[in-house]
Amino acid sequence: MTAQTPFQSLLGADFGRLPAPVRDLHGLSETAFTAGQADITTAANPLTWLLCWMAGLPRPGRHVPVTVAFHPDGKGREWWERHFASRRYASTIAAGTGHDEGLLIEYFGPFRLITKLTPGEIGLAWSLVRWRVFGFPLPRWSTPTIECLEGGEGNRFLFDIRVDFPIVGHVIHYRGWLERTPM
Repeated sequence: MTAQTPFQSLLGADFGRLPAPVRDLHGLSETAFTAGQADITTAANPLTWLLCWMAGLPRPGRHVPVTVAFHPDGKGREWWERHFASRRYASTIAAGTGHDEGLLIEYFGPFRLITKLTPGEIGLAWSLVRWRVFGFPLPRWSTPTIECLEGGEGNRFLFDIRVDFPIVGHVIHYRGWLERTPM
């Protein structure tokens, strides 16, 4: 028997309230490929460009081609590989345990992003509540504001993600859509 996805595990009965495209991509039992487009803005600040470059985050642009491959492991974890034009970044997603019980953990290089999920009929909101580097908690004052809203329109999975850092301010905002594609 395949384990529940991190989203099914964390949301329980509320998972069924999500828009169909969100349920589809967060309820996978096997690898799925998607393609779409995004509009990306970044702050006109060399420090923010450096942050985006170091993290492999997308470059600014309109109608940027996007692909995302979702790879569930059947044990409650998922590996996501994202391509925004020529920029690639990947992360692993899992339900939190222990001190992070009830929260979603995204493993992104040496960082662990600990996120609260809030389901609703218009979509799924993600809000960063704390973060760690190499397993060590970082001070609360250093926690970026990362807000994500996922929704659906027809068969399209919609995403809208904004990242702001203390002191630096706005870093990146990207929004767009994905559709399932054949393998």
